[in-house]
Order: sequence, then structure tokens, then C-alpha cells
Amino acid sequence: MKQSLREWQTATVWRHRDLRVVGPARALSVMGDEIALIALLLRVHDTGGGARGVTLLLVSAAVPTVLLAPWAGRLADRADSRLLAGGSALMQLLVCVALAVTGAGWVVYPLVMGLQAGQAVANPTWGALVPRIVGESDIARAQGALSALMTAGAVAGPALGGLLTGLGGFRLAMLADAATFAVLALAALVVRTRRGGRASLADEPRPRALDGVRLLTRDAVLGPVFACLMAYIVVGEATNVVEVFLVRDVLHGSATQFGMVGMVAGLGIVAGSLLGGRDTDLAGRVRWVVLAAAAQALMILTAGLSATVLVLAGAWLGLGVANGVLNTSASALLMLRTPEHSRGQALAAAMGASRAFSILALALGGVAGAVLGPRLTFVVAGACALAVAAMLAWAVRWCWRSAGPAASEVVSADAGASAYR
Repeated sequence: MKQSLREWQTATVWRHRDLRVVGPARALSVMGDEIALIALLLRVHDTGGGARGVTLLLVSAAVPTVLLAPWAGRLADRADSRLLAGGSALMQLLVCVALAVTGAGWVVYPLVMGLQAGQAVANPTWGALVPRIVGESDIARAQGALSALMTAGAVAGPALGGLLTGLGGFRLAMLADAATFAVLALAALVVRTRRGGRASLADEPRPRALDGVRLLTRDAVLGPVFACLMAYIVVGEATNVVEVFLVRDVLHGSATQFGMVGMVAGLGIVAGSLLGGRDTDLAGRVRWVVLAAAAQALMILTAGLSATVLVLAGAWLGLGVANGVLNTSASALLMLRTPEHSRGQALAAAMGASRAFSILALALGGVAGAVLGPRLTFVVAGACALAVAAMLAWAVRWCWRSAGPAASEVVSADAGASAYR
């Protein structure tokens, strides 16, 4: 028994002490974010904000990630990771307290922007720190494990958000989110691995809006993958707008069934994240991205053709698995094809672009839902997603011969010398 436990500790990615600190803390924070989102949506609804208020809330949450990407990524690569991770968590804690105290009327929107400004800095900081913690060989498995853990937190968050809001109102839910940021700030202090830490940014070139995007698109493998995935976000996420109408109005499902469909997708993402985190070579990771994109497109198409909620739930389970594989494989690919000293900038650019295209997807989904109806919107989106997946397969095949070694393989040997476990 002791020998088996020792072998497990040696083989598992959780053998890294700092990852055992970062993983649960970030998952708890994601759960807190979902609690806060539910509470904020209910608050806007209850104060008469209507559809316009909900839209403004969602846009306020998305804009900072898009606009701050060049500066957030630069900070994540240059400044002390402990200072950035801890400072952003403390700032978000204070914003949550402010929302709990004064979260009514127009003040909600600038405070939400402040909350997401902290997130725009925190996400690339934590994301770029993980490879330092686990080492290059464990990046894929670490991404899969963390994605599964954070997805579990995201699945639990909405239910807890509704429960806390029902028990203690908006204030209790926001204070619960504040508590998760306190845990995250403590984790930033406890983690031993550090990154960045240059004394001054004065000698650095002024960041440009597309610096991170250029970093992604100039790579022979990341370029086509990044471009196709942004197109995929537009056609794939457009269905989010009409999903509730497909379940409730077309398939005549209950509110409980609608919630169960979302939960099944979340469970699928957890499983897919673990599957996508398997150690494979570069070709294997690219293959997973292409296959997962095609599988997810097929599941969207199947959802549009579903005759019952049960069939839809099965399609959403498959979609969740494919989504988990796709996100984990693409994240590992991004890390391994990006120089270590620029990973924060690359992550910030990818997150900002994803948010921007998600906003476009929501707008297109609203128009498509009004013109085509829920079922046909799903069918058209699934067909378009299949076309994008085919384009991705062709683009990767076309550029494969020009792809050099992964950036992590050509970074100088001292790039990770400051990491310690």
C-alpha cells in the first residue's frame, strides 16, 4: 500500500506542492465568480434593469479583459507574480465588499468593470506561473487537472449563488465571493514559485494593442489554430443565446431539465479536461484540437436536431467532453509554442480575443434566434462549426511542414532557473 501511494505521488501532477495550493484556490475563486454573477444578474433584474441592464452588465464584465490585454500580459511577464496575484486578489476583494454595500443602480457597472480589471491581470499571471511550477513536461497534465477542478467550481457556483442570494440576499453572495478572493490572496503568499520581478518597466517598449496577437499568429502552428478557434467561438457560442428557448419552447422542457442539461455539460467538460491533459507530443495535441472541434460541431448539430430533452442532454454531454478536450489541448499548445518569458502576454491576448469574439457571438446569436428560431439556429451553427473544423484541419496540415520546434524547446536553459519547488 505504501509503495503504491509512493508511486502515485511520483506519477501524478499533483506531486508539485505549489500546484496543490494554486488549484483549489483558483477553483474556489471561480466558484465565487459564478456566485457573484448569479447574484448580480438577480440584482439587475430585481431593480428593474431589464434586458438592457443585463446586457450592460455582461458587456461591463467583458470589456476590461479585451481592452487591458496588452498591459495585463506585459505585467504578467515582467512584474513579480506574487505581487500581481496577491494584489489583484485583494483589489477584487475590496470591489466585492463595495458591491455588497452599495450594489444598486448605475454603480454596479463600474464596480463590475473594476472587478474584471483585476481578473484581466490575475488570469495571465496565474496561467503563466503554472508551467514554472510543474515544468515543461507536465504542462498538458497540469492544464487538464486545473481545468477540471475549475470547471467543477464553475458548475457548483450558480446553484450556490441562487441559494446564498435566497438565504441572505445580494450582500451575502457578494461577501462569499470576497471570501474566495481572500483565500486566493493567501495562496499567492504561500506559493513558493515566482515569476517576473523586474524592478522597472521604464526600459521596456510601449505595449501595442496587438502585441500578444502577433505573438500567437507568427507561430506556424498556433497561427492557424488561433485564427480558426476565434471563428469557432463566433459560430459555436452563438447558440448560448437561444439554448434556453430550445429547451423550454421547442422541446417543452421544464426549468429543472434546463438546469440539468447545463449540469451535464459541465460534467462532460470535467471529463474532457482530464482526457485532454494526457501527455502527448506536438502532433498529438494538434490532432486532439482538430478532432475535438469537429466533435463539438457535431454535438451542436445534433442538439439542433434533437426530438427530446433527453437526446439534447446526451448531445450536451458529448459537447462538454469535446469542449474540455479542446480547451485543455489548445491551452497546452499555446504554452508549449510560446517563449516562457512571453507567456503572460500570449495568455492575455488569447483571453482578450476570446472575450471579444464571444461578445460578437452573442450579438449574432440574438439576430439568428430572431430570424431563424432556436432549432434552425443550432443547425446552422453546427454546420458552420463543422466547416470551421474542416478549415482548421486543412490549415494545420498545410502549415505542418513549416512548423519549427516548440518555443519551450528553444528557450534558453536558464528561462526557468528561478523556479523552485
